[in-house]
Amino acid sequence: MRAETRPDRGAVVGALLRVVLAGACWAMAAVLAKYAFDRGMPPVRLAEARVAVALVALAPFLAWRRPGLLRPPPGTWPALAGFGACVAAVNLTYYLAIDHLPVGVAVALQYTGPAILLATTTLLLRGTRAGGPGGSSLAPRSTGGPGRLAWAAAGLSLAGAVLVSRALEGLGALDLPGLAAGLASAVLFAAYLLSAELAGRRGAEPATTLLWGFLVAVAIWSLAVPWWSWPWASLADPGVAGAVLGVGLLGTLLPFALAVGAVRVISAATAGIAATAEPVFAAAFAWLLLGQRLNPAQLAGAGLVVAGVVLAQLAAARARPEVA
Repeated sequence: MRAETRPDRGAVVGALLRVVLAGACWAMAAVLAKYAFDRGMPPVRLAEARVAVALVALAPFLAWRRPGLLRPPPGTWPALAGFGACVAAVNLTYYLAIDHLPVGVAVALQYTGPAILLATTTLLLRGTRAGGPGGSSLAPRSTGGPGRLAWAAAGLSLAGAVLVSRALEGLGALDLPGLAAGLASAVLFAAYLLSAELAGRRGAEPATTLLWGFLVAVAIWSLAVPWWSWPWASLADPGVAGAVLGVGLLGTLLPFALAVGAVRVISAATAGIAATAEPVFAAAFAWLLLGQRLNPAQLAGAGLVVAGVVLAQLAAARARPEVA
C-alpha cells in the first residue's frame, strides 16, 4: 500500500476557504428559504426541491462535459448511498428545527456537528490503533488524531456560533420536537461529511459523489412525499420560484460541491469546524439585507468563529501523514 502524502499548506488553506465559502452559500440559502416559508412553501417540500434542482443542473452538465464521472467506482456504493440519505435527512431536520425553534437556536444546535465529528474520529482512531490494520477506514489520515488544537477550534467555533446566532435568547422557546430535530441535524451534518470523505478515499470523484448522492436523495424524497402532490401552484409567485432555484443552486449544488471537494484535502472534522462560519455570514446578510444590526455579543461571536477556523487550519497543517 502507498503512503498518503500530507497536502501542502496552500492546499489546506484553499480547502478551508472553500468550506467557509460553502458556509456563506448556506447562509444565503437560509434567507431564501425563510422567504419561501413566509409565502406558504412547506419546509418538507423545499427540502425535497433543493436536491432535485441541484440534480437537474448537475446531471446534464456531467453527461455533456465529463461522462466518465457518471459511473461510480467499484466499492463506493455504500458510501454514496449513505451520503445521499444524509443529504436528504439533514435538510429536513434542519428545516423542521427552524420551524419549531428560534432560528438562532436551530443553527447553534446544528453546529454541535464539528464536536460530534471530533469525538467520532477520535474513537475511530483509537479503534484503529487497537485493531491494527483492520481498523476503521474512517479514522483520520493523520497518526496524531484530532489533537488539542482541533478540540479548541471546535469549542471556539461552537461558542461563536451560539453568540452570533443569538441562540441563548431563544432557550425559553425550546420544545422537544424542535430540540430532537436540531440534534438530529447536527448528527446528520457530521455523517454526510464523513460519508463524503469515505467515498473520496474509495476513489469517487467529488462530482460523482454529488451526482449519486443527489440521485439517492431524490429517490428517497420521491417515495416519502411523491412529486404529484408537490405545490406547483406556488411557483406562480416569481419570488418563490426564484427562492427555490436559489436554494437548489446557490444553497445546495455549489456549497455541497465546495465541501465535498474540500474533504479530499482536509478531514471531515476540520471541514465541519470551518463550516461554522455560516452563522457569521447569516448575521451579516441579515444586517445587509434586512437591516438587522450586529450587537457586541454577535461581533464577539464572529471573532470566536474566525479564531476557530484559524486553529482548525493549524491543526490540519500539523497533522502527520499516515504511512500505510
